[in-house]
Amino acid sequence: MRVCVLASGSKGNATYVEGGGTRVLIDAGLSCRALERRLAEAGLGDGGLDGILVTHEHADHVAGLARFAARHGLTVYANEGTAAVVERQCRLGGTPPPDFAVFESRVPFALGGLTVTGVRVSHDTAEPVAYTLDDGAARLGYFTDLGFVSREVAAAFAGCAALILESNHDPQMLRASGRPFALVARIAGESGHLSNDQACEALAAHCPATLRRLVLAHLSEECNQPAVARALMARTLRGIGREDLAESLLVAGQDRPLPPFEL
Repeated sequence: MRVCVLASGSKGNATYVEGGGTRVLIDAGLSCRALERRLAEAGLGDGGLDGILVTHEHADHVAGLARFAARHGLTVYANEGTAAVVERQCRLGGTPPPDFAVFESRVPFALGGLTVTGVRVSHDTAEPVAYTLDDGAARLGYFTDLGFVSREVAAAFAGCAALILESNHDPQMLRASGRPFALVARIAGESGHLSNDQACEALAAHCPATLRRLVLAHLSEECNQPAVARALMARTLRGIGREDLAESLLVAGQDRPLPPFEL
């Protein structure tokens, strides 16, 4: 399996996954042109993609979805709640909605050579999901935009060779950000985003023995710092005897793709 985080943060999210002879994007939160540019920067060309998986309908995950899917002739995979809202957003914006393949959350389905499962998460959208993708040789877990790590999410960590895990904000920086109280409460709440501390607690409690690569994702540019998130997680990993993960730890950013990695 080959994985490349093209962009991660509040201004746009997209991740490329290749496995089992199948190539997909998770989310398309950049413009069509920007997505094409990021794929080229990562040495992936247009990827010869087979589809797009959508986690939820917020703009930073679907901004370029309809146009990119139409331009490249791609089917969009989403659950019923997310598909319905994205379709309505497209029609209100005067854009033809993409062709959807609707799946049921928690039920694995085949997308070419990948087995995909939508994992239910707590976020303030219609029917948000995280994902696991399995090509028979390795499993990737993609977990961003979740207010807390539920039993379902923790169980989905099991067997993963790589995790892309949200580490959105530093609680003190969030409180001192000057943002309206309602926004701070939303981000920090159970339908918001994982803090650095919550991400660390999740790995300390549920790090699978199979894990070989960890990527911290969806960092807030205003309420976090990559060095802070990295240091906290590295300390946590060393504390549970996973020096290997601490040394290879990656932090995804907004402005450029991470180097692709293999599983």
